[in-house]
Amino acid sequence: MLLKQALAVATAFAGAAGLAAAQAPAVQPPTAEQAEFFETTIRPLLANNCYACHSASVATPFGGLRLDSRESMLEGGDTGPALVPGRPADSPIVQRLHGRPVLMPPTGALEAAEIETVARWVEMGAPWPTARAAADTPDPSEPFDLEARRTTHWAWQPVDATGPPAVRDEAWPATVEDRYILARLEAAGLTPAGDADRAALVRRLSFDLRGLPPTPAEIARFTADRSPTAWADLVDRYLGSPHFGERWARHWMDLFRYSESHGSEGDPDIPSAWRYRDYLIRAFNADVPYDQLIREHLAGDLLPEPRIDPDAGTNESLLGTANFRLIEHGYQPVDPWEDRVKWTDNQVDVASKAFLGLTVSCARCHDHKFDAISQRDYYSFFGTLYGARPTQRAIDDPDRLATNRDALVDLKTEIRAALADRWIRDAADVSGKLLAMLDPAPDASGPDAAAAAEEDTEPPTVEAQAAAAAEEAAQRVAGSVLAAWRALAAAADFPDAWDEVEAHWEAELADRERFNAEQFEPAWDLSDPDDYAATVGHGVGRTAVPSRPGEFAIARRGDNLLTGIYPAGAYTHLLSDKHAGVIQTPRFRIDSDYISFRVLGGNLSFAQLIIENYAVPRGGIYHLRHSPKQDAMSWAQWDTSFWKHFTAYIEFATQDDATMFILDPEDGRAQNRPVRRTDGRSAIGASRIVFHDTRATPKETVVPVRSLFERDAADDRAPGNREELAALIGRRLAEAVAAWGDDTLTEQQAVFLDEFVRADLLPRSLEELVELRAPVAQYRLLERDVPVARRAPGVVDEAAPDQPLLVRGSHTNLGDLVPRSFLTALDGRPYDEPGQVRFRLAEAIAASDNPLTARVAVNRVWRHLFGYGLVRTVDNFGRLGDTPSHPALLDHLASEFVRDGWSVKQLVRQLVLSRAYRMDSQPSAAATDSDPENRLLQHANLRRLDAEAIRDAMLSVSGRLDPEMYGPSVPVHYASALSANEDFDDNGPVDGDGRRSIYQEIRRNSHNPFLAVFDLPTPATTRGQRDTTNVPAQSLALLNSPFVVGQAAEWGRRLAEGEAGTVEGRIDHMFVRALGRPPAEDERARIVGYLNGVAAERGAETSLLLYDAGVWQDVAHSLFNLKEFIFVP
Repeated sequence: MLLKQALAVATAFAGAAGLAAAQAPAVQPPTAEQAEFFETTIRPLLANNCYACHSASVATPFGGLRLDSRESMLEGGDTGPALVPGRPADSPIVQRLHGRPVLMPPTGALEAAEIETVARWVEMGAPWPTARAAADTPDPSEPFDLEARRTTHWAWQPVDATGPPAVRDEAWPATVEDRYILARLEAAGLTPAGDADRAALVRRLSFDLRGLPPTPAEIARFTADRSPTAWADLVDRYLGSPHFGERWARHWMDLFRYSESHGSEGDPDIPSAWRYRDYLIRAFNADVPYDQLIREHLAGDLLPEPRIDPDAGTNESLLGTANFRLIEHGYQPVDPWEDRVKWTDNQVDVASKAFLGLTVSCARCHDHKFDAISQRDYYSFFGTLYGARPTQRAIDDPDRLATNRDALVDLKTEIRAALADRWIRDAADVSGKLLAMLDPAPDASGPDAAAAAEEDTEPPTVEAQAAAAAEEAAQRVAGSVLAAWRALAAAADFPDAWDEVEAHWEAELADRERFNAEQFEPAWDLSDPDDYAATVGHGVGRTAVPSRPGEFAIARRGDNLLTGIYPAGAYTHLLSDKHAGVIQTPRFRIDSDYISFRVLGGNLSFAQLIIENYAVPRGGIYHLRHSPKQDAMSWAQWDTSFWKHFTAYIEFATQDDATMFILDPEDGRAQNRPVRRTDGRSAIGASRIVFHDTRATPKETVVPVRSLFERDAADDRAPGNREELAALIGRRLAEAVAAWGDDTLTEQQAVFLDEFVRADLLPRSLEELVELRAPVAQYRLLERDVPVARRAPGVVDEAAPDQPLLVRGSHTNLGDLVPRSFLTALDGRPYDEPGQVRFRLAEAIAASDNPLTARVAVNRVWRHLFGYGLVRTVDNFGRLGDTPSHPALLDHLASEFVRDGWSVKQLVRQLVLSRAYRMDSQPSAAATDSDPENRLLQHANLRRLDAEAIRDAMLSVSGRLDPEMYGPSVPVHYASALSANEDFDDNGPVDGDGRRSIYQEIRRNSHNPFLAVFDLPTPATTRGQRDTTNVPAQSLALLNSPFVVGQAAEWGRRLAEGEAGTVEGRIDHMFVRALGRPPAEDERARIVGYLNGVAAERGAETSLLLYDAGVWQDVAHSLFNLKEFIFVP
C-alpha cells in the first residue's frame, strides 16, 4: 500500500542519514576479486611489457611516464595522463596498445585477448591493490634471486615478539594489545574514540561472535550489569554458545571455497559435502587448535592418531580432507589432464593463500615476479597434492565400524569348521548321487508305464530344446564337471569317450593358455599379495591381505547358508555387505585398446576407470564403469581406445564409496545427484586385470573339469566306466572339502568345489544343515547390528611419483621432474617418503616457527572483529600485498597465539576484551583528515553485516529461526529468481525451513538469490575479505524479496497473536529487537502517525490495530529496510 511504501522510504532515509552522520565513508580498497584480477593478469602484463621503459627501475622513464603505480598513470608523462578510470576508449594506455597513434610496446603488439584484459581493467575503474609504487619490488627483468627476496621482505622473517610499547595515557589500555594501538595513535597525535554505547556493544559482540542479533533480554541484562566483569562475562557466554561455531565456520568456508556441487554443465553434487561444514562447526565450538585444523585439512587421512569426536562418533581428522573435493570440474573434458592441472592448481592456490597468505599459484608459468617463490617451488607444492585421490570416506569412529567384527570372525570360523565336517560326510555320497542323476528309463512293461506315457504327450518346444542345448554348450565351454559327467556317462563306449574328452581338454586348455599369453598383458592379480599390496584404498571391508581360495560369504537371510565358494581375490563383504570397501590399483598409462577384469558383486557396487582423478558423474565419453550383478567371478571389459596415453587407475568400490556417482538403475541416465540405496548394503570382489588390443576377454584355464585329468600318485589309471568316474569325482570332492576345512585349498580345487555347492550336491540349505541353524542364526543377528558407515567426501593417498615442471604452465609441455618439498624460502628439503608427503607439508605449515602461518591466522581473526586486517590484503602477505599497519602488534598476537596452543577462542576473547574493540565508530575530525582509511584504528570501523547475518537476523527477529544444528542442507528457493514454477525440482522453501544460512545449500551454478545480492562470494578460490558493495539491487531485495516479505509477515503475525500491551510499548519492543536500541521520539511518532492514519481510514481505535498482523508486518518490513538494521556501528 502507499502508506507502507512511504513509511519504508522515509524511515530508511532517516536511518541512512543517521549512519552518514556517525561516520564519513572511508576510502574503499579494491575488492578481493579485483585485487586477484590485477595481481594475476594486469601487473604481470605491465611488468613483462612496460616496466623496462616506464618504471622506477629506469633512471629516466621514457616520455616521462611511469606505469608502475596508479598515481603515476594518472599523473602521466610528457603527453598527459595515461589513464582515465572507467573509460578505456579515452585512456591513452589502451589507445597505444591498439597502435593509436603509435604502437606500444615497441617490440610488438600484444595479443588481442591481452589488450581486452587491459581495457576491462580500465573499465572497472583501474583498481590497484596498493597505493605504493613498485620501486621497492624486484625488477621482473632481473634474474630471479630467491634469497634476496626472502631476506628483504618482512613476511619471511621470524616472528619478533618484542615487549609492548610505552604509552603516555596509561589509564586507557585494558589489554596488552591496546598499548600497541595507543602508541601508534599517540605518535600520530591522535586520541582514541570513546567507548561505544553499551547496547551497541552487545549488538557488535553478538554479531561478531554468533552472527545473530542479541535478544532484548541480553541487552537489558548487560546494560543493567555494572560489575567490573560484566563485559568479560558476556564475552564468555557468547564464546560458549553453539552459535559461535556456526558463525566462525562460515568464515572458514570462505577460505576453502565451500560448495556442494562441482559446477559446469549439470552442476553435479559433491555427495555429503555438508558433513565438512558440520565438522567445522564442531571444531570451532570445541576450540580445536588451529595447527590441528591445518594438519586435518592437508593430511587428516594420514595422521597417526586421528581426532575422534565422542559425541558425533566421527573421525574428525578424515573430514578435514573434504576440502580437497570442493573443486570445480569441467564437464566431461576431452583433455582430462588439462582439467586436472587446473583443479590441482586451485588446490595449491587455496591451501597456500588460506594458511600462508601467499600467491604460490602465480609461479605456475614462471618464477614469481615479486615473491621468493620459484616455479620449481610451485611444482613441488603441486606434486605434494597430486597424490590425493578423490573418494568417499567412511567417517565413523573405527570402533563403531568394527562393531561385532571379532564375534563374526569367530562365528564364521566355527561355521566353516562344522560345515567342512558335514561336507566330508556328504562327499562320500556324491558318487551315488551322480549315478542316480542318470535316471534310467522306466520299464515299459511296468505298471506305471502307461501313466507316464500319457503324461509325456507334449514334446519339448523348439525354443526349449535350443535353450537346453545352449546351456549344455555353455557348461561344456566353462569346463563343468557335471556336464562332462553327463556326456561320459551316456557314452556307449566309455573308454573311447574318456580319451576323447581328455584329449579335447588337454588341447583346449593349451590353446587357451597360449591365446591368453599372446593376446593379454597381465596388469595386476589382486589375489597376489605383492600386487594387492601395491593397491590403495580404505574401508572396513578392505582386508589387509587378499583372500585365499575358498572364502565365502554367509547369506544374511533365506534358507541357503551361502551362495558358493570364491576363488582367490580381494573382497569387501566376507563378513557383512554393510562393510564399506574401496580398492584402487596403482596409476598407469593407458596404452591398450581394452582393459578386462574379473569381478563379482551386487547392490550397485562398481568397477570404474578413473581417468586423471576425474570424479564427476559418468556418461558420454566417461562411461567406463561396470556394475556386477552376480556372486560369481566373470570377465568384464572396457574399450579404452579413446583414452590412450592418459593416466588412470581402476577402482573397485561398494556403492556409497564409489568416487563417481552411479547411474539411475531404472533408465541408465547419468544423474547429477547420486542414486543411493537406503540399506547400505553392497558387495564387490575382484581378481585379475589385463590390458589388450583384441575385443575378446581372457579364456578360463582354471576350470572344474581339469580336476578329473589330474592323476593321483598312488593311482594314475583313467576311469574305465561311469562307476569309476563317479568314484573319481567323489574322491576329488572329498580332497577339496578336506583342503577347504584346513584352509589349504588350491585355486583349481576352489572352482571344483564351487560347482558342487552351487549344484546343491553338497548341502547348503539350513533345512538340511540342522546342526548349523543356531550358529547361523546367531551370526545373522550379529550381522544385522553391524552399522552402516556414514560417508563424506575425502581423499586416499597414493605413492605418486614426483611431477614434471610444466614449461610456461602448459599441460602439454612437460619439463624435468621436480622433487616434492616445502617452499625453498622456508624449508626446501625434498620429501623422501612417497606416501607421507602431504603429512610432511602439513607439519611444515603448522610448525610453530613458520613465520607466516600464525601471522596469517591472527590477521584473519583481527579482520573479522575489526573490519580490516592489520595486513589488509588478508590473502596476500607477499610484496604485492599490503604491509602491516601495526607490525609489532601482529607479531605479538602471532607469538601469543602459538603460546596459547593455537586457541582461536582465546585469541578472540583477548581481542574483544580490548578497549580498541569497544571504541565508538565516530571518528574525530583530526582522524578523518590524517587517517581517512582508519589504518591506525582511531575509532571502530562501521561494518555492514555479511549476507548470512542479514538473513539470520531477520529469522531471529521474526521468531522463525530454527535453532537445530547440523544435517543435510536445505535446498535453496530459486523459483522467484528464475521465474520458475514454485513446485519445480530442487526448489526449496522460501524461508529455508527457518534454518540458519550456513545450513542453506550452496551450489556453484545456482546461488541463493538473496545472499548473492549481499556479496556472498562465488566459491572459486580463497576469499578472506568479502566485497562490501552498495548497489540498488540490495534495496530492491529488502523491499521485494519473498524471503524478506515473508519474515516481516511472520513477525507481524506473532506480534498480533501475542500479548497486546500498548502501541508505543510494541514499537519500542520492535526497535530493541531489530536494532538493539529504543526508538527516538521522532521515530516513534512517525510510526504512531502511520497507525493513526490506518485507524482513521477504518474508523477504528488505534489500539485495535494491536491485533492486526498486516499493519505490524508493514512496520516490521520498514525496520528491515533501515540501513541500521544491516550495519553494526
